[in-house]
Amino acid sequence: MALVSDAADVEGIAARISKAPLVAFDLEFVSQDRLVPVLCLVQVAWLGEHVVLDAPSQAIVAEVPDVRLVDPLATDVRPLVEALAAHPLVVAHAPRQDLGLLATRFGTSMPGIIDTQLMAAFCGVGDQIGLATLGNELLGLSLAKDMQWTDWSKRPLSESQLVYADADVRHLPALYAKLAHRLGPRMAWVREESKAILGEAMAAASVTPETAWQNVGGMRNLDAAAQAAVVVLAAWRQRVAAELDRPLGQVLADKVLVELARTRPANPGGVRTTKGLSPIARTRADEIVAAITTAIATEPAERRTWRASSVRAQRWAEMLLAIVQVVSEETGIASRLLATRADAEEFARIVDEHGIGVAARLPALATWRHDVLGTVWEGWLAGRLALIGDASAPHGIRLLPRD
Repeated sequence: MALVSDAADVEGIAARISKAPLVAFDLEFVSQDRLVPVLCLVQVAWLGEHVVLDAPSQAIVAEVPDVRLVDPLATDVRPLVEALAAHPLVVAHAPRQDLGLLATRFGTSMPGIIDTQLMAAFCGVGDQIGLATLGNELLGLSLAKDMQWTDWSKRPLSESQLVYADADVRHLPALYAKLAHRLGPRMAWVREESKAILGEAMAAASVTPETAWQNVGGMRNLDAAAQAAVVVLAAWRQRVAAELDRPLGQVLADKVLVELARTRPANPGGVRTTKGLSPIARTRADEIVAAITTAIATEPAERRTWRASSVRAQRWAEMLLAIVQVVSEETGIASRLLATRADAEEFARIVDEHGIGVAARLPALATWRHDVLGTVWEGWLAGRLALIGDASAPHGIRLLPRD
């Protein structure tokens, strides 16, 4: 099994996958101590032009895909990446990081992406399930996991590395076929959520110093002056991380950044006394002070003003979360995909302050979740449904219509 390292071969692979009914891909990269990971391997698999995706799933599972392992350290893989970006059906497993890396390196999006991990979560196979576990369960394989943390930048790659990389894409078409058969109409939901993952990856790849503050956690309850300091410190961190090609956390962890914004030390010595300060930030303490002094004490216009929910909204949120578990059990859809705690808290707060009509823009009512979860939340809040204790239910509770 050899790596593809010739530009003409890459062009040929790109041409072949552009005609395939389905293509799958995976990436291997090295991300340790880097802001932008080094792309080390591109694996692609595709089905022949003769394959009809509407055929019975077993017929597709029986097809042997073409597989190629392409070496981006030896040749330009842009033609291959662009062919993937243009394809209407690209299968990958948990591809958020891969999509972000391709967007950063090549400026490409991939609107045809379908995530097999999401497919599994929508049909009750398992939430955030690994590829090896999924392949072993659905296809009776014995996929290994021992190469997950190998160094993919070293050449030559070992035979065991090549076998592992091959398996990462070889079985994706069959997994897609099996899962699509189980999902039926729910495939539309998978497509919608796969596009959401793509959107998150593209947003992460397009972060600028001016927008970096939007990804900082822990800003809740900071006053206007502290929020303004977060904005300038996040911009400083982003520029330094790009300059040094180091992860953001190695420059300044979120927790430390927020603490510096809260205390706003006026001299380098004050910066250096901050607990958890990284060596990089310690050597640039004067830059941090200079950044803080430029902060304008006004709240970023894009950030919503946080305010405490009422007691009843807080109680509602807990009940809405309990309902999520019931719906998850009944539908087989992973609870994380239905709603998070933040979703439930926001829904409860909006209904409490503005009424159910304003909540129509929220995910529970504005996406595929409406018929699955939103109508149940609405029914409970309107008193049409009751949440009762039931020792025989998996989580000890059940929803019933009220008389």
